Amino acid sequence: GPGGAAGALTAASPQDWEQRQEEDTLLIERILLLVRNVLHVPPDPAEEQGVDGDASVHDRVLWALHISGMDDLLKFLASAQSEQQWALHVLEIISLMFRDQSPEQLAALGQ
Repeated sequence: GPGGAAGALTAASPQDWEQRQEEDTLLIERILLLVRNVLHVPPDPAEEQGVDGDASVHDRVLWALHISGMDDLLKFLASAQSEQQWALHVLEIISLMFRDQSPEQLAALGQ
């Protein structure tokens, strides 16, 4: 039979592929829920009283998400026609990402 990667691809049955898609879907959902839950943690005023100019815990989480490429993944999930099932999760995450910003500030940035 065929060897190498082609052999591995043809060996998989349609059931294997469906199982794999289901596992991937569950994994994506768990990751989105984890990100949402981390962003959902309310600020702790005692923790946040650092030196002026210190990034808040929320800001540091946002920076970590940016460094990891999660923001690009969220943009992809939000805009890809084939990924509409994630729209509400993504909307909730984006809403939490901007929760500390005033609408006026955000509008001014878009000018």
